[in-house]
Amino acid sequence: MEQLSVAIIGAGDIAGGYDEKKHHGDDGVYSHAGAYAKHGGFTLRTVCDMDKVRAENFCCIWKASAPFASLDEICVRFHDVVSVCTPDHTHFGIVRDILAAGCCRTVFVEKPLGNEPSQIEELIRLAKEKNIHLVVNFQRRIESQHREIREVIQSSPDNLLSATGCYMKGLRHIGVTMIDTLCYIFGYPDAVLAFNRVFNHETEDFSYEFVLFYPRFTVAVKTTDAERFYYNYHIFEIDLLLRDRRWALVNISQGLRESPVTPYSYSEVNIINDREAQYRETSYKSSMLDTVGYIHDITKGRLPHVVNTPQSSWNNLQIISRIIESYEGGSVKIQFEHELWKR
Repeated sequence: MEQLSVAIIGAGDIAGGYDEKKHHGDDGVYSHAGAYAKHGGFTLRTVCDMDKVRAENFCCIWKASAPFASLDEICVRFHDVVSVCTPDHTHFGIVRDILAAGCCRTVFVEKPLGNEPSQIEELIRLAKEKNIHLVVNFQRRIESQHREIREVIQSSPDNLLSATGCYMKGLRHIGVTMIDTLCYIFGYPDAVLAFNRVFNHETEDFSYEFVLFYPRFTVAVKTTDAERFYYNYHIFEIDLLLRDRRWALVNISQGLRESPVTPYSYSEVNIINDREAQYRETSYKSSMLDTVGYIHDITKGRLPHVVNTPQSSWNNLQIISRIIESYEGGSVKIQFEHELWKR
């Protein structure tokens, strides 16, 4: 297999630390470096971090050859793929400079892509001009059980009664992943209403609670963040109530629990019977690996780039802005125009 050269910008947890820290025996792949190494079709050539010592340590662990402390050093060299794993607020500026330099064939960037629609529009334009693939890391769009649920909902939308989601760590940080996942499963909503917000100390941002409105059902999204606590626990769950079953994506998407509808103790009453629930592992633990497999294929020209596009991130940002607008307007319901969404 011909190796593609890679540069990783940022040497923190999502860059490689999550795979360095995982429990003994865990066979999941949770970081960019871990996925590139596991895939076998990439060579990690360069690591860039403002802390050059950290970059050097990262190079030693992941067998990269060149530690850099400056983005300029990345932009004057060519790599097939550049991963952007820096803090959220830096993504737009770094990706813009990489695209403008034309120093790669694919950019793989952590969410969010930008904080303003105009920023993402600029990146879309630059990526098209430079003929560079721009991939945003929403790996649940790659995961097979999420795809299975999406196909069932789209084929029989009348069977879905309602859904709920639960997240933490800020609307723009983890909340945008919840929004992207919900839009992947259910499509884009007709309207939104935000009814509460809680300040998250880690991200220094608010986690909003809101409802997405669809023609036949609603999706309510809550947070476990609490201003009196700095941190409780990670959670990312989606619970779907259908006419004949309950589906719950649990354990940060690592598990899918299915509960049947059965008769209750007395006649003419049915219940969701969680005592007879069946649990199965999803393929989430390998979804980062599958994502870099997709990146390998689009970079080699074997597939068109149609998943985790910047257009999807633009759509996510439209929903985020309406959530904030709804809350600040006194929890008013805000409609979306159907022609709004970028495809």
